[in-house]
Amino acid sequence: MSILFRLLAVLAFVVPLTGHAQDQAGNREFRVDSESSWLQVLAYPAGPLKRFGHHHVIAHHAISGSVSVAPDPLDSTFMLQLEVGDLEVDDPEMRALEGEDFQKEVPQKDIDGTRGNMLGERLLDGDEYPTIQIRSQAIEGSLPDVDIVSTVIVKGVENTVTFPATVELTDDSFVATGELEITHGALGLEPFTALGGALQVQDEMVFKYRIAGVPVTDVEHMERPMEGETGTY
Repeated sequence: MSILFRLLAVLAFVVPLTGHAQDQAGNREFRVDSESSWLQVLAYPAGPLKRFGHHHVIAHHAISGSVSVAPDPLDSTFMLQLEVGDLEVDDPEMRALEGEDFQKEVPQKDIDGTRGNMLGERLLDGDEYPTIQIRSQAIEGSLPDVDIVSTVIVKGVENTVTFPATVELTDDSFVATGELEITHGALGLEPFTALGGALQVQDEMVFKYRIAGVPVTDVEHMERPMEGETGTY
């Protein structure tokens, strides 16, 4: 059960806002609203003994990041960051939203085992690589539906992934949502296997997200790291 390491991100497109932080190029600065943003991955059992496995919902509700919105929204850039240790496995409320295949209750020992496997050296290796990150490369299409070509860093390796996004704009906020099927291999990962391969995690996963943002205040803009420094806001 895995999801991208240094994963997942989306962008924001917004119309110019008066009275908010602005850089010399005329870009508008925004931060991800962690309280209303989330990432979710649906993982499925496979192999000859898949009937003994579980459908799993893996989620993250503490996404941070920044978005720089250009006068032409297609020239905007973003960075998203997730702490691997904040990944959640099989929250009952999240499972209840995913239909019949996810209605079966998962024993706590299996939840713990799944999370341990996901964060272990064979998959995300959370001790060595504690952060998931996604950076924009290019934005294609036209609002509200665009494709976001992104660099997804998984276990120190850069992978290119294109995320479909639907963007909703108001004067002081944005919401970007999307869903896609993606394989472990596209992220440089191999599905977890047990019992000599008789029980596996299916290579294909379903990835869903909602990324919401708000304008950066003048104070936050002043505290933003200078170019070459590290950090997020």
